[in-house]
Amino acid sequence: MATNHTLSLCSDPKYVFQSFDNLGNCYNAIGDTLGSNFTIVVETCLNDYCKNPYPGLGGCGNWHGTASLPFVVNTTKGNQTFSNNATCAGVSEGVNTDIGGPGVFVSYLMQLGIVFYFWIFLRTFRLFPLLIFFCTRRKQPRKTTPPTNRTKGNVIPKIRHYFTQHDRITRVILVEFQEAQCFFMIASQAAILLAKKSTTIFQSNTMPSLRANNGIAGIVSSAGILPIVMGMWSLQKMHLTEPWIFFLSVTTIIVSEFALYWTHETPSVDQLSAFDYNGWPESCGGYAPPLIYCADQTEDFFLRTPLRFFWDVLNPYCLTVFGLNVILWFRPYVVKMVDIEGVCQRTFAGLGLRNFPSRVRRLLASTWGEWFKKLPSLLTCCVESLFLAAVFLECLCFALFERLKVIDFSGWGFGQIVAMTIWFPVASKYAYLILFGTEAYSQARMPESDSTDKYKEKTNKDADDVESAAPQSSDVIEHKAQDRHEAGQ
Repeated sequence: MATNHTLSLCSDPKYVFQSFDNLGNCYNAIGDTLGSNFTIVVETCLNDYCKNPYPGLGGCGNWHGTASLPFVVNTTKGNQTFSNNATCAGVSEGVNTDIGGPGVFVSYLMQLGIVFYFWIFLRTFRLFPLLIFFCTRRKQPRKTTPPTNRTKGNVIPKIRHYFTQHDRITRVILVEFQEAQCFFMIASQAAILLAKKSTTIFQSNTMPSLRANNGIAGIVSSAGILPIVMGMWSLQKMHLTEPWIFFLSVTTIIVSEFALYWTHETPSVDQLSAFDYNGWPESCGGYAPPLIYCADQTEDFFLRTPLRFFWDVLNPYCLTVFGLNVILWFRPYVVKMVDIEGVCQRTFAGLGLRNFPSRVRRLLASTWGEWFKKLPSLLTCCVESLFLAAVFLECLCFALFERLKVIDFSGWGFGQIVAMTIWFPVASKYAYLILFGTEAYSQARMPESDSTDKYKEKTNKDADDVESAAPQSSDVIEHKAQDRHEAGQ
């Protein structure tokens, strides 16, 4: 039962609309009983505002003149909202363009597309030598060589040289792209963490806008994790994961997980920013009407669905692949530093299982052991097959956001153009190296001089080592086939 003091306070619009806590306390004490002073205060404020709505707030989409406006105030923590069908329709729900502008949206799609392109090409380059081998498998006559076969013999080495050079360039550019996307993600996550630390997140003035900004921030935190993990996996398979890139990738994943965890919490009304506007109706006490607390539960559900998908499906998968990357990176160092076989023998001897290592060796030499040796290849196949599904589902989530009309694709500005063109240096360098080769690029970046001769020799040696790393069995088959072909001629 409301006291006289509460009834007096809840009849004063300056008290009622000063904060959501005051509005909720009055509603819980009095309710929306028709004819009560509190109900009349709220309805008068809404009607007066809807006669001349403020464009920055909007609303009143279903309001058709002064009438009784039943409303509901939900004070449950994590779901603090104001509901009224007539006036809540059309409330502003714009997203901060620094977080979810069109340029940022396109930039993340470009990031995903670029790393997917590199991963596909690097994994399919090993098929080209086999393809060339099968195309040149037909035996040639020993005495005479037709002109067409001479032309064919000249073309095959050129094709082989092109694929070898393209493969080497793609590997080098992938290293630079991994570094660029790590810095881009760290900067984005740092901005989100600083925004979440602020009392007024993302400068949101309405509850729909606050929830939309928080959802977009969650997508930004999680959408870039998959490209980072794919880049780490590709570099690991190409034996190109150096300590600096590895440390940078691990740092990026950790910071992204922190940002994703913070955006997983539902925002509260205390994090709203006040409108810089003084033309509110006197019946609202000079404050913004309660429309700033409106929230559409249906739209909020569809807005949080992609975020829940990233949190419950994609993120566990990415963390699993990330753990595999870390294990594969540390494995060579552990093998060099620790005598694993000796440690195992001493451990089993202490447990009274001296014959266990010999039994393991016999098992590995059996048929089951041969299948066991194929498990790494099977694991690689499973991980990379799931890459395809993860890329498809992430694009599906972006398409869902586009259908929700949360992002205004007409709001291009200076920051949006900068965000979209951040990948152009890596893409332009890749195109230049493919078209003009590495020699022209090296001469432009490092002119010949006496002081750089030693450095050039070291660089060329390192490039040759990278190119010759992890030889493929298909390359050996191809060179043997070429030798037999030349011997036949």
